[in-house]
Amino acid sequence: MKIKNHPLDNCDNENVEITFETDSVVSLKGKMLNYRPGHSVVLFKESPEILASTIGRYITKKIHEGKRCPYCKEKLFDEEKFCPKCNMYLDFTSPDIIKILKDFKIGKVIEKLTGTEKEKIEKGLEENKEMIGTSDSMKRVFQLIRKFAPTDYPVLIIGETGTGKELTARAIHERSNRADKPFVVVNCAAIPHDLLEAELFGYEKGAFTGANRRRIGKIEYANGGTLFLDEIGDMPYDLQAKILRFLQEYSFERIGSNETKTADVRIIAATNVDLEQAVKEGKFRRDLYYRLSVLTIKLPPLRERGEDPVIMAKYFVERYSKELGKNIKGLTADALEVIRDHPWPGNVRELINTIRKAVVLTDKEFIDVEDLDLKVKCTTDDMHNGEDILNLKKNIENLEKRLLKEAFILAKGNISKVAKMLGISRPKVYKLMEKYGIGEIPD
Repeated sequence: MKIKNHPLDNCDNENVEITFETDSVVSLKGKMLNYRPGHSVVLFKESPEILASTIGRYITKKIHEGKRCPYCKEKLFDEEKFCPKCNMYLDFTSPDIIKILKDFKIGKVIEKLTGTEKEKIEKGLEENKEMIGTSDSMKRVFQLIRKFAPTDYPVLIIGETGTGKELTARAIHERSNRADKPFVVVNCAAIPHDLLEAELFGYEKGAFTGANRRRIGKIEYANGGTLFLDEIGDMPYDLQAKILRFLQEYSFERIGSNETKTADVRIIAATNVDLEQAVKEGKFRRDLYYRLSVLTIKLPPLRERGEDPVIMAKYFVERYSKELGKNIKGLTADALEVIRDHPWPGNVRELINTIRKAVVLTDKEFIDVEDLDLKVKCTTDDMHNGEDILNLKKNIENLEKRLLKEAFILAKGNISKVAKMLGISRPKVYKLMEKYGIGEIPD
């Protein structure tokens, strides 16, 4: 593939012509953007049908020839449409996929396929810039991460949705002796219950209808590293016994096999469910709870972290404005006050998405209250003048629709990632998309 008259690393906001070979030589015109140092994307404006049959076919062919996922480097055995490890979409030959992606950004994929991107692996808690905090509660979290990381004991992370449970788990992994080994994530709430066992333990060919080949489970993928079980409170009760056995003996069997296998895996689990109450109600095994909760980290909600929301907002404004090449100098005093007073029900995830959206949409030097698009606390007069302010059903629906839309955009239409972001199952995502008309392709 060649970019006519331009070296790859010198193109910034310039119109370029890209030539590559599929079944024949094809040239497409687009705009090259450097959205951060060493990272470029190409924006094509042709129809989805043309993009799917040209550059989409080219990328898909290169992925299948390389037999490696360009996102997580997982080995691919067949011409699969999804990566078995990170669940990212690998087939770009469908016009519908291109329609979902809107502007077709191929820079990151091409860089990884051609080897031009210098890999940068951030290690150490100090470099994990999304874990920012000066409050006493977060200082305590950082201390526990440092203490727990060198051990191989299970860790249980408790916190509301969006408080940074996966970031905490990853920080523990990156500071452990397993840092150079896999960190594998399984969202127990995003995978249908009848498929979760196969996802974890794998299966043999012919184990059940549709099992056309052997598949390695996430536990085997994580061998030597860390397995992060997100939303473990939603794990089926009968499957909990098998996880307990693995924690005790580090052994398991694939579905459809009598062969006992072993894996050296550290388990980190997370939940927003009150597991003690779930134990009392018979929804969670008491022995598994005690096994997991030897080392526990409780993440505070953002509303209880003092000035952290303001500190984080300033950091993310600077970060995203640089990524987008904008000259945004900060936030107005009124915007900072709204950020300080907002309850942040979605916690850190909501704050990050709010700032990212504001940076994208604003044309001003300082982000103001209007750019944040947050609901300001209502007064008594507001309550009398607006009949819908306290309507629980309408407010829940508005929140559902907004979060689903933002997750869909951030995940670029990847339903597995949408489910993971929202902490719900894929079938639930499809139901909500149908309910609110999100993801539909306009006629």
